Amino acid sequence: MKKLQARTVWGIILIVLGALFLLQELQLVGNAFQYLWIVILAGAGIAFLWTFARSEQGWWAAIPGLALLGLAFASAEEAVGIFPAFEAGGSVFLGTLGLSFWLIYARRQDFWWAIIPGGVLLTLAVVSGLDEFGLDYGGGVFFLGLGSTFIFLALLPSRGADTRWSFIPAAVLLIFGLTQMSKLGEQILSYWPVVLILVGGYILIQAWRK
Repeated sequence: MKKLQARTVWGIILIVLGALFLLQELQLVGNAFQYLWIVILAGAGIAFLWTFARSEQGWWAAIPGLALLGLAFASAEEAVGIFPAFEAGGSVFLGTLGLSFWLIYARRQDFWWAIIPGGVLLTLAVVSGLDEFGLDYGGGVFFLGLGSTFIFLALLPSRGADTRWSFIPAAVLLIFGLTQMSKLGEQILSYWPVVLILVGGYILIQAWRK
């Protein structure tokens, strides 16, 4: 059985190698070794996730598994430009790494500590994405994300651990976040005449329909 599995793996590897170098010879792709690196990263990530899925003791494998998949996506983004409008590789890598800790918590609720790095990394992924779009709200979103993380820590099951203390840092961080986001609110309020235009347009449309 093990020999059969080994032959299957080697067969798949040879097919992938052959396909990549054939595409390079046909000038359908650039450097085959660049794409081979992406395949290696993705394959290694899937292997770690398989370890995570098979055993509860393999909870740790979620971290390298999703981290490698995130790196594979970042490499693919650099190679082919999946999202031409902005570079999403960094955001996706941080997001997948954060997701790995949420998977660990979903598997082992006694590992409540995993909520903290999971929430922080997902928040950083969102902030990185906002920066790529040129939106200057990263500071407020960062504090709001951290505050929300500690709220989740306080409310989600923790198998006997008392995590109510996390309401305190959550309140402080949310206040900081709302203070930062108030600048965004001031900018929105400066466009209050738009509301008048929309209301007037609605009244005209309703009048024409009658």
